[in-house]
Amino acid sequence: MPLSRQLSLSLLAVLILVFIGTLWINTNNTRDFVDQQLASHAQDTATSLGLSIAPYVAVPEDLPVVNTMMNAIFDRGFYQSMVLRDTDRNILIEKHNPNSVEGVPKWFRELLPLTPPESVTDLNDGWTMAGTLMVQSHPGFGYQQLWQNAVQAFWMILAVFIGALVLLYALVKMITTPLLAVVKQADAISRQQFEQIEAIPRTPELKRIVLAVNRMSAQLAKLFTQLSNQAERYRDFAYQDALTGVANRRAFELAFEQLLADSEQHSQGYLLLIRLTSLNEVNSSLGYQAGDEYVALVSQELQNALAQHNLNGTLFRVSGADFVVLLEDTAQQPSVNFAQHIISQLNAIEKSEYKLGTAHVGVGPFSFGDTRTDVLERADNALSGASVSTDRWQLAQQEEVHHSDTEWRAQLNTILQQNHADFVAQPIQNKQGETLYAEWFARFNSSAAVPSDSAEHSKADSDNKAHDYLPMGQLVPASVRLNYAQKLDELLIASALAQLPNQQHAIGLNVSRLSLSQSSFHQWLISALPQDSAACAKLVLEIPERALVNGTQDLVLFIQKLKTRGVRITVERFGAQLAAITHLRKVRPDYLKLDGRYVRNIHNEPDNQLFVQSLVNIAHGLNIQVIAEMVESEAEAKCLTDLFVDHLQGYYIGLPVETK
Repeated sequence: MPLSRQLSLSLLAVLILVFIGTLWINTNNTRDFVDQQLASHAQDTATSLGLSIAPYVAVPEDLPVVNTMMNAIFDRGFYQSMVLRDTDRNILIEKHNPNSVEGVPKWFRELLPLTPPESVTDLNDGWTMAGTLMVQSHPGFGYQQLWQNAVQAFWMILAVFIGALVLLYALVKMITTPLLAVVKQADAISRQQFEQIEAIPRTPELKRIVLAVNRMSAQLAKLFTQLSNQAERYRDFAYQDALTGVANRRAFELAFEQLLADSEQHSQGYLLLIRLTSLNEVNSSLGYQAGDEYVALVSQELQNALAQHNLNGTLFRVSGADFVVLLEDTAQQPSVNFAQHIISQLNAIEKSEYKLGTAHVGVGPFSFGDTRTDVLERADNALSGASVSTDRWQLAQQEEVHHSDTEWRAQLNTILQQNHADFVAQPIQNKQGETLYAEWFARFNSSAAVPSDSAEHSKADSDNKAHDYLPMGQLVPASVRLNYAQKLDELLIASALAQLPNQQHAIGLNVSRLSLSQSSFHQWLISALPQDSAACAKLVLEIPERALVNGTQDLVLFIQKLKTRGVRITVERFGAQLAAITHLRKVRPDYLKLDGRYVRNIHNEPDNQLFVQSLVNIAHGLNIQVIAEMVESEAEAKCLTDLFVDHLQGYYIGLPVETK
């Protein structure tokens, strides 16, 4: 029971007892007074009347006179009874009034009975005893007076009682409001929302409590800001180019190695190698300051170009004169268009001192399984060709034949018509080997997705193609490019939800950034979720970190609705963009999955260890558990565990297996 209710009920009980006690004492005292008055009234009447009739009582012929005198007094109605007896106790005259009381409830008369005493006086005729007179007052008038007094006392005490209740409410409010504000602030602090209580109470004890909590909140806010700034400084120091502010060569190597080795996503795309061909001449003739201005100018143009194009691209400065743009999950034509746009922009800022041109661009493809050296060599060869070309850019020769958009559209339509997806699951476990949940990866059989040209395929051919899966690294970008991403996500989620009740562990599903930006997808998913909260608790949605950075208030509300239904949220590839840290307080995810670039070979990378440790500290400060993916060795697992990472995922932890 809340403290406010305990205080209110306790004080209310005291007030009720005081109310009842006061009313009872007042009424009971009044009753005693009325009893005394009735007794006095009866005695006075008996004495005065006795003196008046004493001379006539001894003479029988005079009894009518006595009766008349007694009637004159008895008929006034203030008496219950009058009895005149002779010396032998014989009744000479007897008078009684009915024992009825008007205007007073029966329950009141029974609760507070009045018993007027019988007052007796002796009648003397000189020195001779003539008889006795008994007079008893009627209680009706006493009851009426007692009832009126009780009613008046009740209303007066009730008014005081109501006034006391109002004061009681104000008192309890004055005490509990600061306490409730402190409780609310403590809850906010647990969510890393460091608010301040503006209304400071005047009561000294409560004032000290509120000010102490405000100081604690301010200190924790300062500490959290310091942790965030520290993580950002680590990242800037280790992975950012000091001159341009873009990612440096170290960051490029980590990111690119992770892309090429990611066996789950099978990423593909294009690498643009951009060389400032006139930088050496500018440095020699105009000095390094002019060279730095040259580099900064080109860097700004490249960042503007990336911002203008809706591409999943990242800019790196890998050497003094070289920039690299990684276009992840991007087809050839958008990459070529982007390269041409870059050249046109850089040509527009060309100066006379750029004797060899502002820059040249070499474009080379990459895909899962390539080596960084081979991809850079292809891009460098293309750059060599671009240096002697009038276009100033060139695309490297590509041996791999990719599907056209028409073929991919046919593939996607067939997949959607089948309305089914196969999955493989990879566990996410803590250091005790307990499974948090299993991440599910979709697989589509290419032999099923591509219409057969002939009906005469042998069973052996079908068996050989049973595990010939479409490359997800090409399928997913094609779905985005052809506006099938939301439909594909809905198919995958619906297929997984159909299997959810039969799963021992919770399952994790990836949702594309494009789907998360669509309100129609929000509505579909909310309606598709099971009504059972226990079933919803077995679903974990993994959303990309970039969705937080580019997300809107609608995304925050959507995630809040999912969490209300019991769905858990994981932010994946966390750490690639520290700007997402500022959004964590709003989203309040259950888990953060570290970007694989910081996990690979982490036991030999002190910079990555410091950065991961700072991210873990921030996450734990927000009561968010941390997951490390792409853990491939015991040394990596041990290092991550020592850095207090909560859960691990990767081939060292468990291989992906087909779901049942």
